[in-house]
Amino acid sequence: MIRARVGIALCVLSALSVLPAGCHKAAHVQRNDDVPPVIRDTARVVSPLTDPSVIALFRDTAGASVFAEGQIFKLQTPAQRQSLRATIRKERELWQARKPRDYRYLLRVGCFCPGTRGWLLMEVRSGQPLRAWDRTGKSVGLTDWNTVSIDGLYDNLERTAGINGEVLIAFDPRWHFPRYVRSVSLPGPDAWSITEARALRPI
Repeated sequence: MIRARVGIALCVLSALSVLPAGCHKAAHVQRNDDVPPVIRDTARVVSPLTDPSVIALFRDTAGASVFAEGQIFKLQTPAQRQSLRATIRKERELWQARKPRDYRYLLRVGCFCPGTRGWLLMEVRSGQPLRAWDRTGKSVGLTDWNTVSIDGLYDNLERTAGINGEVLIAFDPRWHFPRYVRSVSLPGPDAWSITEARALRPI
């Protein structure tokens, strides 16, 4: 019995000693004077940068959403679709007249898939998203749907005006950006999206 256990242990140790060599087998090549030596990949994953000073800015994410506010547009009728586009155009012109060159604001987006994401602090300079942080102060990567400028929100909103469904929208009374947008495409209840924006600060 003891010999059998020792034999099993030796087999396991032998197998484990082979695994690292198997994983890097491609890195070991036969020496050839005409071929330069293979350089192993020594890169490592760098942890995201953390900025503790941005954590306090997320205090504006507390409290109820503005779901009950805003205007509903039922886009099955041409008149409602035209009314939504006129509203977007008017509010966007007011935003363009007042918008700061550089600013930060809080953004949260969600849809049926992949679901609601957490709040992000966006930094926008010269109209382009530059950086983003989560509520722990860690920097996050920029994407084309989850990290956009206010102008990007308006671009998305104009595309939403073309859906066959319903849109609820509320605008910030001071800066005139879309602070809450909920859209539902018909006929299915799973084709929904929600965008929330708040706490815009010029920098």
